[in-house]
Amino acid sequence: MTSADGRGAAPERSLGYSITLPQSWYELELRPALRDDAIRRLVEQRAHGVPELWEQRRAIQRLLTRHAEDAWASGARYAAGFALPTDDGPVTGSLTISLLDDPFATAAEPASPDDRFATRTRGDDPTEPWAHTSVIEVDGLTMVRSQGVEDAPLPGGGLVRHVFALDAVPVRPDGRLFLLAFSSPVLPLVDELHDLFAAVAETFRVVRLDDLPADAAGPSASEVPA
Repeated sequence: MTSADGRGAAPERSLGYSITLPQSWYELELRPALRDDAIRRLVEQRAHGVPELWEQRRAIQRLLTRHAEDAWASGARYAAGFALPTDDGPVTGSLTISLLDDPFATAAEPASPDDRFATRTRGDDPTEPWAHTSVIEVDGLTMVRSQGVEDAPLPGGGLVRHVFALDAVPVRPDGRLFLLAFSSPVLPLVDELHDLFAAVAETFRVVRLDDLPADAAGPSASEVPA
């Protein structure tokens, strides 16, 4: 996978993360003080030289700004997305990363996937709602995954059906939990999107910022400070 590195800092500053994204993805600025200008520059850069996109750049900017506002309000501190052109129309999707309190932090044993996420049997039609859970071990990191199709509420009311994947990464003994949330409205590509989401999620690593050497290089352009 062609990729570009990204780093993010968690709110406590002692916990951080790294994740590798495909090069065609973009990172979305969430911080309110920087959001509007950053999204305007992002849209103009992506739309430059593409007349059909350039004509729609203001509408695209409003859409991405709304998405960034919703992500920030939900507690996310990092967001990325993609819009891949195809003969059948664009394939779009998004990723957010949040750092939360782990509700199972004090449990004697690690929570099972079914404790963390609800399950629903997959039927003959893969675009009908379903959810499957699993545990993934990657480079010493435990990820509890839920993936499937669900009807999610829209901020203004109503529901939208989308392909989703959630990866919960407990951080012991901190009592915290990184949550990676992937989404796409392109239902016909449910299996291909799950493969893509899994490939990106499995590049995720927890970084102990306090353990970095004092002379380490400064933040990359994609670092998300608290």
